Amino acid sequence: MYNLIAYPHYTCGGLLCDILNNTFTEPKEGDAPGAINSIQHNLGKIGDTNNVLMEYDEQEIIDALYKIDQPSGTWVGTHCHPNERLINEFDIIICVTTSTFRSKIYRWARAYYHFYKPLWEQYTDMDLIDRARETAKNYLIPFEPINAPNVINLEFANVVENSAEFIQIVNGNVILEKHLNRWKDINYFLYDEKFWNTEYSKRYYEAEYEQKLNKSYRYY
Repeated sequence: MYNLIAYPHYTCGGLLCDILNNTFTEPKEGDAPGAINSIQHNLGKIGDTNNVLMEYDEQEIIDALYKIDQPSGTWVGTHCHPNERLINEFDIIICVTTSTFRSKIYRWARAYYHFYKPLWEQYTDMDLIDRARETAKNYLIPFEPINAPNVINLEFANVVENSAEFIQIVNGNVILEKHLNRWKDINYFLYDEKFWNTEYSKRYYEAEYEQKLNKSYRYY
């Protein structure tokens, strides 16, 4: 029986799979920027979305997870938000949640920096601003905590900020410092003192403004 880690994309699925499995996945040619692409991290990824993946075939996930033999107790990952059947399938689930402002903006920043920024190199000025603001709205949608006895909810911001809640979950790993040093190197922009005033952070604020007030943000 495996243990499951459920997380929205551009949170910390690869990091957690490595830490909890006591492995350290070395990067390979062709890996996505910022990604830690272990087998375990990818096993249950049957789909993806820039908001929250709620509709999926549960049996497809289960079949995918057991396609490659792994030892009992291995932590495996999925982007799917667990429903009742998945919750009942696993003894332990860690749900990486984005229910707070800090978690959502950290996730957006990782997605922007590692994926959208290089994808949008051809856009400038208001074309880039509009595209980023509208895309950021998808990251306002939270990956919600789950109330079940076998589910451990871990807010993404607790991972980024190396909080006591995160350390309590991962503290048994003997090379934890090596994992965290690499994470901070890959995601150095999250720890920049100017983080809250970057262009991608501003796009998030504007997206939140438009959603909450139901009107367009005005640029002066």
